[in-house]
Amino acid sequence: MKFSGKELRGLRKEAGFTQAQIAKEIGISRETVVAIENEHPKVIDALSLEVVNAWWLACRQSVSESSQLSFKVQLLKFFGM
Repeated sequence: MKFSGKELRGLRKEAGFTQAQIAKEIGISRETVVAIENEHPKVIDALSLEVVNAWWLACRQSVSESSQLSFKVQLLKFFGM
């Protein structure tokens, strides 16, 4: 299973970050953010849990409880739980 770039995009937007802001916040390039959100296969396949975790930490305080739950469900599925 892979993380959904669309899910990460939704978190970013709901948290009020631009692509450039989230990139700076988590230490990746804006181009990488675009590739993640557009689910480019090579980028999604290489997406590290560190990046996903940093994205989550940047966004979690500003998103709804349902978005938090959705992310947690996706995380559990990723780990096969």
